[in-house]
Amino acid sequence: MPGKTRSISSLSSLARPLRSRQRSAAWLYLRRFLAHPLRIASFAASSPVLGRLVAAQARRDDGEWLVELGAGTGAVTRALLAAGLSADRLLAVEIDAELAGYLRETFPRVTVLCADAFALTEALPPVVAGRVGTVICGLPVSLMPRARQAELVAKMLALMPPGRRFLAYSHRLTSPLPAASLGLEAERLAFTFRNLPPASVWGYRAQSGAEH
Repeated sequence: MPGKTRSISSLSSLARPLRSRQRSAAWLYLRRFLAHPLRIASFAASSPVLGRLVAAQARRDDGEWLVELGAGTGAVTRALLAAGLSADRLLAVEIDAELAGYLRETFPRVTVLCADAFALTEALPPVVAGRVGTVICGLPVSLMPRARQAELVAKMLALMPPGRRFLAYSHRLTSPLPAASLGLEAERLAFTFRNLPPASVWGYRAQSGAEH
């Protein structure tokens, strides 16, 4: 029994730093939300369940990069790595400097870019340009004016080969983007109540013949 007791104690000691880091991430996210509620939009970071649903839909071909916009404290980032994506093929983009710093510390092998997604084309590292397979959008696109939505969609589609879809996750019951007016085909790919608030994962690709 003493050996079993030591084993349980050891597992508990390993779990404590993880719980502490999770609490730290939650507090950091809430603090940044209170500082910039319109930019961050959600008072709680994405749940691990939502992260896994997003990761399950991400296309990961050999040699291609995956770009994550609005990486926050890394719930989706972590799920992508757990699903088998190589850290050296992931570019996490986060406009908030504190959140970007947290991502760099937590995921040292992931390329973290502290930048505005609307300036991504100019800020994209040369090694990534022309080699993006999937873009994941965690930005509050439903709150953006129509012109800004169109601009962001054009930038995301331009990063990927023709015909590829980008992913977006949202708390809205309906599509967070007005797909038809933006020349997009939209599909709800997943939904979960195990997120605060409940969330959906959407896939979008350019309609046949549509120009962006």
